[in-house]
Parts: sequence; C-alpha cells; structure tokens
Amino acid sequence: MLKRFKGEFFTLPNLLTYARVALIPFIVWTYCYLKLNYVSAVLVAFSGLTDCIDGYIARHWNMITDFGKIIDPIADKMTQITVVACLAYNYPLMLILVGVLIFKEFFVGVMGLLVLRATDIVDGSKWYGKAATILFYLVIVLLLVVPMTISTANLLILCCLIGMIISLVLYTVRYTLILTRSSKKTNKIIK
Repeated sequence: MLKRFKGEFFTLPNLLTYARVALIPFIVWTYCYLKLNYVSAVLVAFSGLTDCIDGYIARHWNMITDFGKIIDPIADKMTQITVVACLAYNYPLMLILVGVLIFKEFFVGVMGLLVLRATDIVDGSKWYGKAATILFYLVIVLLLVVPMTISTANLLILCCLIGMIISLVLYTVRYTLILTRSSKKTNKIIK
C-alpha cells in the first residue's frame, strides 16, 4: 500500500496538513488550560486557513496526490473532533455535534474505502464537504470570540449540524452511485 504513495509524503500541501495536526495540542492547551479563547480562535482560524492554502497549492501547482486526498480530511476531522470536544464543556449541544461528526466521518471513510477497493480511485473531497468544513470553522471561531447567549450558541451549533447532515447525505448518494456503477461494470465483464 505504501508503494502506491511513493514520493507523495513530503509535498508542500501535505506538509501544511501535518502542521494542522501539530496545532491540535496547542489549541487544546490554550483553550482548556490557559483559558485563552482568543488565542485558541487564532489557532483554529490558522488551521482552517492552512487547509484552504494546501488545497489551493495542490490544485494550482498540480500537486494533488492520492495520499493528500486521504490525509487532508483526516487532519481536518482530527482538528474538528478535538475542538468540538473542548467546547462541549461550555456548550452541551456540542456533544450531539461530536457524535454526528464521528458517525459522519466513520461512515464516509468506510464508503470511501469501498469506492477505493471497487474502483482503485481515491475520491477526494467535494464542494459540500468543503462548505460544511468552512461553516464549522466559522461557527467555532464565533463561539470562541463572540460573547453570546446559550440559545444563540445553540442556533449556530444547529446550523453546523444541519451542514454536516447535508454533507453526509450528499456523500452517501455519491458513493452509492459510484459503487452501483462499478458493480454494473463488473457484472458486465463477468457475463
């Protein structure tokens, strides 16, 4: 399996992805231990910005790799789950968000592996997944820096939940169609 990704580990976009993973302990430390919400917000925003930058670099300079298509969303989800878990102490509705996020990522990950196995193609993220991620980062930064009532916070969290659920449904439809087409092609070859 590693031979498939030969030469893909140390591209600039993938190095930016590793940097996002390295930021996770600092986000936890500044939010949970130092109680520096503004610093945490800057780190979360920087993490989201590097996600945009690595995608831009990969597309603009033709540095898209199969390994990057796998590791980038993993880094995003590691960051998102960590931040949501941290915020759950102050915003209990976040516990539902973390549950939906974990379920969504596990389900989409399994479907992605099935697609990879059936087609030998790593299917990268789509616009609806990116939109849900942007919405997530926006909501998190707002929760970290803007004083608000719990009902306002819950409304923002609910918007984030809806975005994740829509993304889950659209990925499910996409992967189901790919798997159905792949199955039909395989059946034609066997016949």
